[in-house]
Amino acid sequence: MNAYKKYYLMRIGMTTLFGVALGVLFLLAEPYAVEIFDILLIAVGLMTAVMNLPSCLYSLFHIRKRGEWISFVVSVAAVVFGVLLMLIRRDVILMVLGIFSVVFPIVRVVLVEEHKKRFKRELPMIFFGLFMVFVSLAQVEETVFFICGIAALIISALYLIVSLITLRIRLSVLAEYEREEKEREHTENQIQ
Repeated sequence: MNAYKKYYLMRIGMTTLFGVALGVLFLLAEPYAVEIFDILLIAVGLMTAVMNLPSCLYSLFHIRKRGEWISFVVSVAAVVFGVLLMLIRRDVILMVLGIFSVVFPIVRVVLVEEHKKRFKRELPMIFFGLFMVFVSLAQVEETVFFICGIAALIISALYLIVSLITLRIRLSVLAEYEREEKEREHTENQIQ
């Protein structure tokens, strides 16, 4: 039981320390938020271009199927916006990419038969697009970093508390089980 307890305490401690370090990193990097956002925009542009290339090629090879030409046009536009975001890095491109990140998943949801299932998969992209539109309009990079830092610290504290309570409950149940096993073994030994 001690090995079990050490393992979970070490896991809880490492996860909590990672969350605290991430929160502190966000808070310390707040003055450099604009530069970091520029780097993130390059990364997002690269990711957008690369992630939409397979869809573009698939749609190109299946262009004769119903609705594939729409998917092809949207995929090509995504690749172009990704490249523009890497090269230009202006707020207008960020806003256009944000709007595109909202519209593109909605188009994908409309084109498939299972709308609910696809919508659940596309929801993170829609939220990301709305976030990009908000950041480009408000120009609140420092505030975003501050909020992310505080949120990481709060989530780490909540994780630590909940994990310790859960560990205590698990250990008490395990101790009760071991006690019952010992009593059963003792009773069996007395009978023999």
